[in-house]
Amino acid sequence: MTEATLAALDGVADVDTVMRAVETVSAYFTGAIRREIANLRAERATRLSKLDWQRVSGPHVTRMLATGRFPALAKAVYDGTDVDAEASFATGLDWVLDAVAAKLVLPPA
Repeated sequence: MTEATLAALDGVADVDTVMRAVETVSAYFTGAIRREIANLRAERATRLSKLDWQRVSGPHVTRMLATGRFPALAKAVYDGTDVDAEASFATGLDWVLDAVAAKLVLPPA
């Protein structure tokens, strides 16, 4: 896979920039996979679906946010939109690829 990826990006930028680009995208994928695995393990360990876990932990989270000690988290919980994992992953990948593309400029001849 690494060979194919590097070959596809050959000549797009200098080799060090290409390596950083590949590492960055790989790190994003690895992080997303690890988060998904952690969620699945938590579901198995607790035998609670995401919705069930939210129902069980909701009163605690509500009390915690009511203290006023976590205003940024409260804003995210109350004002944020619940986005499914697939949409969240796709949006994040778009952002990562846009940032990487901005760095992939041909070196001077």
